[in-house]
Amino acid sequence: MYGESMKYTIRFGSAKMLYEMPYVNKEGTFTLERAGTYGLWLSGKMFTKAPIGEFGFNLVDEKTGSTIPLFLSIMRARVNGITHSRMELYTFDAGPGTYKLSITKDPFVLDVVMKKVGDKVIKDAIDYNQFTIQIYTHISFVLRFISIWMIALGLIIAVLGGVLPNI
Repeated sequence: MYGESMKYTIRFGSAKMLYEMPYVNKEGTFTLERAGTYGLWLSGKMFTKAPIGEFGFNLVDEKTGSTIPLFLSIMRARVNGITHSRMELYTFDAGPGTYKLSITKDPFVLDVVMKKVGDKVIKDAIDYNQFTIQIYTHISFVLRFISIWMIALGLIIAVLGGVLPNI
């Protein structure tokens, strides 16, 4: 129980980046080798004002020309390093192929609200060169949630197993 939970939690934090595009490029093309669910992440320097609420995305399958639907990450996952942080904004399902990702001026409503709050808290201008858009394989929130609780449960059982026999 404890080992499996640790494996999934570590896998989440050390996921392999599949694509990275500087925010200032506004458009890029990438290839996916296998079908799956993927996450669109905003990555940037910690403790700086982010461009959340200023943009949206358009994702197009280059072969078919069809737009790939993006789903808002309700419980936005975050991974923090010492100097940089990333946050999952959207997820999408895609098969193998080449895709064109564009940054649009159509932000999600919740992000616009977050921007207004951020503008009140941080008055600095945004340095767009500090941010990139990244694509990672998506790991379900439910799986992360269960993994974290199983780690906690495993630690409690280990502690109780070592303490209770001595009482």
